[in-house]
Amino acid sequence: MSILAKLSVSDDGRYHTFADGSPAYPARFDEVLSFHDIDNAYQVAPVCLNSQAWHINETGEAIYSHKFNRTFGFYCGLAAVVENDDWFHILPNGFAAYAQRYAFVGNYQQNIAVVCDKDGFYFHIDKLGQPLYENKWLYCGDFREGIAVAQAENGLSTHIDKQGRYIHSHWFLDLDVFHKGFAKAKSDNGWHHIDKSGKPIYAQRYASVEPFYNGFSRVETHCGALQIINEQGDVVRELRAAKNDDFGSLSADMVGYWRTFTIAAAADLKVFDYLPNDTAQLAIHTNTLEKRLTRLLNALGELGLVKCEQHIWHVLPKGAFLNTSHAMSLASAAIEYRGGLMQRWHNLTQLMQKDIKTDDIFKQVSLSVEHTERHHNMLRSYALKDYKELVCYLDIEKGDVVFDAAGGNGLLAQLVLNQFPSSNVILGDLGGVIDSSNFSNKRAFDLFETWPVKVNKIMLARVLHDWNDTDALQILLNAAEALQNNGAIYVFEMLLDEYSFGGSLCDLHLLTVTGGQERTQSQFEALFKKAGLCIDSVIKKDGLVTVMKLIRT
Repeated sequence: MSILAKLSVSDDGRYHTFADGSPAYPARFDEVLSFHDIDNAYQVAPVCLNSQAWHINETGEAIYSHKFNRTFGFYCGLAAVVENDDWFHILPNGFAAYAQRYAFVGNYQQNIAVVCDKDGFYFHIDKLGQPLYENKWLYCGDFREGIAVAQAENGLSTHIDKQGRYIHSHWFLDLDVFHKGFAKAKSDNGWHHIDKSGKPIYAQRYASVEPFYNGFSRVETHCGALQIINEQGDVVRELRAAKNDDFGSLSADMVGYWRTFTIAAAADLKVFDYLPNDTAQLAIHTNTLEKRLTRLLNALGELGLVKCEQHIWHVLPKGAFLNTSHAMSLASAAIEYRGGLMQRWHNLTQLMQKDIKTDDIFKQVSLSVEHTERHHNMLRSYALKDYKELVCYLDIEKGDVVFDAAGGNGLLAQLVLNQFPSSNVILGDLGGVIDSSNFSNKRAFDLFETWPVKVNKIMLARVLHDWNDTDALQILLNAAEALQNNGAIYVFEMLLDEYSFGGSLCDLHLLTVTGGQERTQSQFEALFKKAGLCIDSVIKKDGLVTVMKLIRT
């Protein structure tokens, strides 16, 4: 039995003991960590005393003379240390293993260590301190089975090998290393397991999952149930029943319109514009019956939009978006969703059986000044949330003429102009929509007629999802025709996941309201190919929207 097996950290953490509990040496420290092997020849342990740190042997003596601010255990013959805020690794003689200094270093595993440079980027180095590859990451973890997790600057994670190459083409909100062939991965709908090709091994998504142990994993459902599943995703045992009542949950789903009409009524009455206030004053401001207004306010409280303290109603953070003066107000959206948009959902059953001819909603909206303003105020709030963080990543150059096609009231066009003031941005949309916009450089046009511009860059921001494949292809063909040589098209869309149900309700909404559809990236690529276009690059951040930059093939 090795010395390492005989020596343990004392109960107070200040020295090491033999198996019988007796001290291994007379010295005492402020803190000691466990012993680790050095080349299977001897053992050393990190210690600290009076804000100085070093390593000791099994008799409590320092193995080198230098002192550091902090020391950690030896792994693969090297130990991580901190000196004057610099992190690096040392040899058993206390000398640095390499010249570089970092903001953080991890322990060596499989002769590879994670480091973080002074700019905050992570990568892997070998025992000589040399990077294994050129890439740098927002974060990366240790290798297991020759594979590590790497997180890009957009916050999404994937798997890489020791040369920094992608193991697969899939990216996730969170990710773990592979364990016995499978890794835990988190997508928009929750946790699941993937294989080494990055594909889910079953369709379900969970609140949490554990690694597979001898072919089985313990998972927690979004309803609070604990289950054991096999590698096919089959439930083989239930450890705890669901906390939620499926009957009650389904009933709540079926009366979702209660919420829609409650919120829309509050938006109609501008309740949130007059908060904080007591019920009597609110009734005066909103010209409502006080007792009935109380019932509406109680319902808004159940929805987590308001609270009442000492007879005064206050707006909660979620409810603040229903104030008409909020920069991202959803008051117009609440009214829109209750009105004509909801009416079109009545056709859903029939749409499952046959095509139904309905009026073009965009032309219908543009016929009324009031409706145009309300509808595009709704779109503006979503655009501000979805596009603001993406604009800075567009490669728009000085002097570029940029056309925001079907750009509504010009929110995206203004964001682009603010970011790239040396460009010439043109807003295009139907005449009634253009008339309601304050954007200075605008032009009326129809997506399906010849475009009246010849430009360097085109933006199609959540345009294609409003149309079926035939119409979307025609829009792309018209856009390609309007491009100058070496021009590019930026397509802003929410991409459906190939392997989950996320976004499917939004897809049904488009079917009923516009006749359009949400698409996966591969479905978009098929459309782009027919239009003589291909994806040059992809921009994906934390939000729902992805930007695909298209060029001619």
